[in-house]
Amino acid sequence: EPEVEQYYNTYFDLFQTEGWKQFMADSKSAAESVNNILTPQDAKELHLLQGQLQVFQRLLMWEDSISLTYESLQEEESQEED
Repeated sequence: EPEVEQYYNTYFDLFQTEGWKQFMADSKSAAESVNNILTPQDAKELHLLQGQLQVFQRLLMWEDSISLTYESLQEEESQEED
């Protein structure tokens, strides 16, 4: 479908930019900083840090997630054509 193809192509274009690469490097550094905090003050701070790590992990895996989903869709379409 052209709309789906355009959706993924837009992301693939984004992933090739220097801005995306810089954003990923900064996100990785920020995630490592959060991960290096060994002793949160209380449960509230612990939950906050866990939430931050989840967001960073999702961002850091976004490109792989988009690529894998696209490949899966391509395989499904290929199988439907056979």
